[in-house]
Amino acid sequence: MTVVTIEQVRGREDGVVGGLVSPAPGDGAGVFSFNVRGWAVAPEGAEIAAFRVLDGERVSAEVPPNRPPGAAAEEHEGAVGFEALVRAIELAPRFEVEVVAVLGDGSVAPLASVAGSRELLAVPREAEVDPAMITTIGRSGSKWMARLLSCHPGVLAFQPLVFEPRVATYWMTVLRELSAPKSYLRQLHTERWDQPRWFLGDGAVALPAPVDLGMADWLGDDSVRQVAAMCQERICAYYLEVARRSGETEGVRYFAEKFLLDPILLDLTTEVFPGAKELILVRDFRDRLSSVFAWNEKRGDHGFGHDAEMTKAEYLVERVRGDADDLIDRWRRRGDAAHLVRYEDLILEPEATLAGIFSYLEIDADEAAVRAVLDEANQPTEHLDAHRTVSDPKQTIGRWRRDLPDDLAAETNELLAPELEAFGYA
Repeated sequence: MTVVTIEQVRGREDGVVGGLVSPAPGDGAGVFSFNVRGWAVAPEGAEIAAFRVLDGERVSAEVPPNRPPGAAAEEHEGAVGFEALVRAIELAPRFEVEVVAVLGDGSVAPLASVAGSRELLAVPREAEVDPAMITTIGRSGSKWMARLLSCHPGVLAFQPLVFEPRVATYWMTVLRELSAPKSYLRQLHTERWDQPRWFLGDGAVALPAPVDLGMADWLGDDSVRQVAAMCQERICAYYLEVARRSGETEGVRYFAEKFLLDPILLDLTTEVFPGAKELILVRDFRDRLSSVFAWNEKRGDHGFGHDAEMTKAEYLVERVRGDADDLIDRWRRRGDAAHLVRYEDLILEPEATLAGIFSYLEIDADEAAVRAVLDEANQPTEHLDAHRTVSDPKQTIGRWRRDLPDDLAAETNELLAPELEAFGYA
């Protein structure tokens, strides 16, 4: 069975002299990975320190020159060769990656691009309960949203005001690590088994000989799918046990969890759970900035990426803008497959906003169901009060006008203008 198919390989004439030896158009791999092998010549006065395979801006693989350049480079003095393993499970079902040379000064020069497709994991079991994924960034109201979802009989959430459970993220990370060839091949040959993380491939050496009976291919295909099924089963088992112990087994369709903006883990989750639903939660980035500063001051700590040595202006430029761009990228990439929720709407128009969320989840969304959720969610609780920085959530809307110094407010408005406009903020 072909798991990965290479459809197009294109050299780049605007980069370094060199090329790819493999893969070639029409090549296929029977596992969730494939090798990229090639060579290049550094520009005059420079040296090649490494080769990278880029999936957009993400580094999918990076190796130093690690093999002879081969016959294709015989006429090119100073050529160096490389071979890098690309993990296709971390790529989109239809992908295009760029291969670049990294020069000694840190600059990069294009070499080639590789486009192809891969099989979906096609987990051989149906999930008993699917994730309602709350995709957002910190201090955007995710605890309140998880609380609201947990009050609907169709959705489970484990102590959302106390913890931030990451059961799905935990097991998807396990899948991501155990599906790497350097990990699963340790079952066959392990010289450094005394290392604590030997089973993840840390300190792995090359296999001393080819693997008979096609067992390496089985480990890279069937076994990966079975690990995915195991991870899915463990996630479901946790929430089914929560449902059993809490007496909420009737009509449960989803578990609600907050997810980090890690595109690979998000995509793996939706692949392992075909019935997953994604709720992208956004809050006015200026109010979020105010909330981060207020929360850190309340706790006497530096969290949400605001390091102690960072000024507020540096935090805005280095972290906040990047978070906003990542959230926009996720929303645009998912399109109609995800449902956008604005925190302000959740606070000011809760009935209509919840009705829209529940309709998207295809669970009871009538007026009585929404009112029951709001009545239960608004019961007084010390846990919710402990998470807030103001007593009335409505006071958090537009708080940046009161909280941010004029110069920082002006810089925020200017720097985040495209992101604010994209999500409908004035």
